[in-house]
Formats: sequence, structure tokens, C-alpha cells
Amino acid sequence: MATSWKVGRQRIIETLTGALEKTELARAAWLGGSDASGRTDGFSDVDLVVVVDDDRVEQAFALVRSALERLSPIEHSYRMPNPTWHGHDQEFLALRDANPCHMIDLVVMKRSAKDRFLERERHGDALVLFDRDGFVTAETLDRAAHDAKIRRRLEELRATFPIFQHLVTKAVERGFPAEAVHWFQALTIRPLVEVLRMRHCPDRYDYGLRYLDRDLPPGVRREIEALVLPATLAEIETNRARAEEMFRECLRSLDGAD
Repeated sequence: MATSWKVGRQRIIETLTGALEKTELARAAWLGGSDASGRTDGFSDVDLVVVVDDDRVEQAFALVRSALERLSPIEHSYRMPNPTWHGHDQEFLALRDANPCHMIDLVVMKRSAKDRFLERERHGDALVLFDRDGFVTAETLDRAAHDAKIRRRLEELRATFPIFQHLVTKAVERGFPAEAVHWFQALTIRPLVEVLRMRHCPDRYDYGLRYLDRDLPPGVRREIEALVLPATLAEIETNRARAEEMFRECLRSLDGAD
């Protein structure tokens, strides 16, 4: 049975926008994620980026928390330890009276930041809530640097994929389903999807298993979805063998494209 939540997603967005815009603390704010890609639905979280002067990061987190607590108690939160992988301060917050899917993924970005998550090819078109200084400008992906990353990663996958497949097979033969599933997902499916993305959607080659419905051809996506859910221990090995075949086919295609 569906739960009727007191606080909806749009109310969260409007509350945060109002609180941030009425103070000079925040210089700009926008929504990324599904709002930037035009794919928002009832399950979408709130991917909020706030830009502040470099010495006002903690004030921004406090302001957002205060605004949210006027809507609902914060039931769960997690502040990413610094340095984060992307270099910005980040916190995840879930409200007691809101759908858990409407978690707030808050990034507070210093005005001096360089990597702003604004490359259209990777992040879509930011939904600007306000922008006092013209900060939110779509950026063009540095194609040369991005292609160099792909080449380095592809060479790594050429070496690591074949050498580690035996870990899946060994776990299956030993009768260890949990271990077999772990290695199958980590060492077979994820690398396979990565090379498939390099072929079909290189701009987001490193996005893992997210957005397969928009980044892979329908037939390829359906096969991946069938492979990731083996029904039995023996089927893990059957699916692994098919995934290895697909991996090699994709490498040949990528080599031909080069």
C-alpha cells in the first residue's frame, strides 16, 4: 500500500530555493540529476548544488538543514568525509515526513571550484533555481582529456577482465553462491558494461549500471538485464561465459573503431 507523505518533492525544492535565495550567502543554486536530464519521476531524489564563497561552506550546510527542519525532522543524514572523490563538500539528508526516494543530495560548491558538473554531455542541462553572478554556464566536455581516460581504462580492462574470471568460476564450482555473485557482479558484469558504454555512450563510460535504458541499445540492455539475474548457481557460470563472449566482441568492435 502506498504511503501518503506529508512533504512532497516539489515542496522540498521550493522551501530550499526560498531559504537560499533570500540570503546573500548562496550565490547560485541548481538541480542536477533527473531534473537536468528531463527524466524526473515519482522516485527522483533532489540533487541540489549550492555555490557559496569559499569561506562560507559550513554556513550553507547549516542553512539548508534549518530550512529542511522547518518541513520535517531530519531522520537520516550522512556528510561525506573530505576530500570527496569530486572535490566538493557533500551531504545526504532524508526527512522523516517525506518519501525516502526524495532524499536531498546536497553539494556545496566553492565559488573558486573548477569542476562544476556542468558538462552537458555528461550531466545534462542544469535546472537553475537562481544565479546571481552568471556562474551556471553549460561547459563543453574536454574531449581530448576524456578520450585519454577512456584509452587508459580500456587498456586496464583488457588486462584485468580475463585474468580475474576464474574467481567467478571457482566460487561456482566450490558451491559458494554469495561469493560467486559478488565476483560475477564486480569482475564480469561491471567491466562488460563499461566497455559497452565505451562503444555506445562514451561520454558516460564510467556511469556503471545506471541509465542503461538511455545509454545502450534496447537489445543490448535487455541482454545485460537478463545476465545480471541468474536463477541458479550453475546459471552464474553460464551467464559469465556469455558475458565474456560479449566483452570480447565489444573489444573487437572498439578496436575496429580505432
